[in-house]
Amino acid sequence: MLIAMILTRRHDLTAIGVLSNLATHYSNELESYVSLLGQLGACMYYAQQIVKFCEPSELFAIEAYSDDPLAEALMAESDAIDQIPFYGRCLAFQFCESMRRPFTIIHIAMASYSENYESTSGFMKLAGSLLDSGKYWLDPDLRAQQIVNTTRDADIGFCKSFWGLTETPAMKQLPHYMCPNIEVNQVITIKAESFKLPRTSGVGHVTIHPPSAHIGPGPVNIRLISHKRRSGQVVGQDVQGEGQGPRVLEKSPFVLIHCHGGGFVAQSSKSHEVYLRSWAVDLQVPIVSVDYSLAPECPYPRAVEEIFFAYCWVLKNANLVGSVAQKVCITGDSAGGNLSMALTLKSISKGIRPPDGVVAIYTPMLIRYIPSPSRMLSLVDPLLPVGITARCLAAYAGISEEDLFEPIESAPHSVQIHDKMQKVDSPNQHTGLNIILDELENEDLEDNVVLTADSSLQTHGESETKAHRPNTVQQQCQQVKHLPLKSQTPSIASICGEHSHIMTDLCTRSAVNINSNATAIPEIKDQQCTSSSCNSTQLEISPSTSLSPPWYAQTRHYAQSPTPCRKLRHIHVDRDPLLSPLLASDDLLTEMPPVYLVVSHLDPLLDDSLTFAKKLRSLSKPVQVCLLDDLPHGFLNFTLVSKECKNASNLCVSKIRQVFTNNNKTQIEETDF
Repeated sequence: MLIAMILTRRHDLTAIGVLSNLATHYSNELESYVSLLGQLGACMYYAQQIVKFCEPSELFAIEAYSDDPLAEALMAESDAIDQIPFYGRCLAFQFCESMRRPFTIIHIAMASYSENYESTSGFMKLAGSLLDSGKYWLDPDLRAQQIVNTTRDADIGFCKSFWGLTETPAMKQLPHYMCPNIEVNQVITIKAESFKLPRTSGVGHVTIHPPSAHIGPGPVNIRLISHKRRSGQVVGQDVQGEGQGPRVLEKSPFVLIHCHGGGFVAQSSKSHEVYLRSWAVDLQVPIVSVDYSLAPECPYPRAVEEIFFAYCWVLKNANLVGSVAQKVCITGDSAGGNLSMALTLKSISKGIRPPDGVVAIYTPMLIRYIPSPSRMLSLVDPLLPVGITARCLAAYAGISEEDLFEPIESAPHSVQIHDKMQKVDSPNQHTGLNIILDELENEDLEDNVVLTADSSLQTHGESETKAHRPNTVQQQCQQVKHLPLKSQTPSIASICGEHSHIMTDLCTRSAVNINSNATAIPEIKDQQCTSSSCNSTQLEISPSTSLSPPWYAQTRHYAQSPTPCRKLRHIHVDRDPLLSPLLASDDLLTEMPPVYLVVSHLDPLLDDSLTFAKKLRSLSKPVQVCLLDDLPHGFLNFTLVSKECKNASNLCVSKIRQVFTNNNKTQIEETDF
């Protein structure tokens, strides 16, 4: 169906035979989408396999399986999925049309910037990036290869440097020209001095100390944004003010506290003005955005301490930001959503006034790479690739780059079956057309996996299949036309028949030798772990099935130095609810204010929000999940270039407004999920 869409959404393909360069373009595009179909099917298959390591109705795998050989084998196979089809000609195919060009520009910038990242001169780095951008614009396949290599191999320093481009002087001036004008835009420095707040119980006070983790006590910077100047707002020489109007309004009964995103390692309140200015106009309340310290220089808990300190300061000095703080809403996107939840939990545990509501947007609730179906999307996500995700989580958790790339002593080169170690051979890579061919052949031919005397896995019919299997994509394409096709694959049949000239051209240019000697990893049956400590001997193995899809084969070399995500799964991360709100106790969660979770169906962090909402719902706490279609992670940063993203931002504003206007905290519109 996807291939049919590509063929029909373009101009009349009969002209392709006349325009050879256009024929080449569409052939390349078709080949990319065929390859993408195979890789996407593999992603879906592995997402289904992950569920077998979960408790019933849960989305995250059981932590007891983290060292299980079968689970490790599954993760190793999923890590080997070819990401290039998702970052080349098919980039952002899963999102709305308005997001495809912005992602293309971002990837061109990342590819060219990564090539010149090691340059010591800032001018040479910029000049080299501009010169290289041309070739990456013209060659999407080259761009995809560079992006895949970068996201897999680059260190956290590259992530900070590239995302930090939004902090350049030119980018900082963009909101002044593209966003609504505001009268107050000022940075306020909160001195590192202790103060007291009353307890919610009405008995005694709580002393609020300045943040001190890692680098010692220090001040905290906040940015005050307000559409109109209000009474009490401080304006002085030490404050960067954008301007003030002649009229001063009364103090607002509300105040919004904002925590910016950026993977805990980059960006600031300034780079998020692209939507905060619109929020200030729409809500007509003061917005306080906190500039917290960034990892890896200042990992957890420094950012939480600074957010908490700023929040408490606003409660005590609400008049200085133009509010009486009758109601306080806390919000944040991505990493900022995690910090918003941590702030709320900490205020509850300290016995001070918590926020009146939380609006968390595409939020990581678990700072550890425990696999789930949605987190599998990071394997193909253009903005949140799996390598960058792992590095950001590790940096915030205080895990160094050296620890993240240190080889695991017992790398999973084998799978344990009935207490015996059985060798697993690595299947060889197939192209997109090989995948189609394998699927069609497997409909009529079922290979039986047997265990040989030397404990290696082999298949009956392997030699017969190999003898008759074509060696090139061109030969495969001819064989596809003559294979009996069943009803479930009419789109492939119609493509090969009706547009055979396209397929022939594709095959002629893409002849690749293959090796079909592929074996498989045994698959676990649908059997749940019933004890608190699971081991591989409790898993029932079916030797006739595979962790790999029967029609999918991909080069899988179990690396001696595992990928960052696999390594992160084996590194101890504190089970601290202020680090991972999903781990908060029921006692803390029962005191939570109304929570609104905004996330896209296609966000790798979707399962974080759904699982957290489910936990709150089980405690009868007010929670609402707002699921959006066809939008990427970080959609708030694209409100200037995408109508759909702007509509999603307006939805976030409506949820914030509900926090301010909802008089009964127990009443909140529920959403099924």
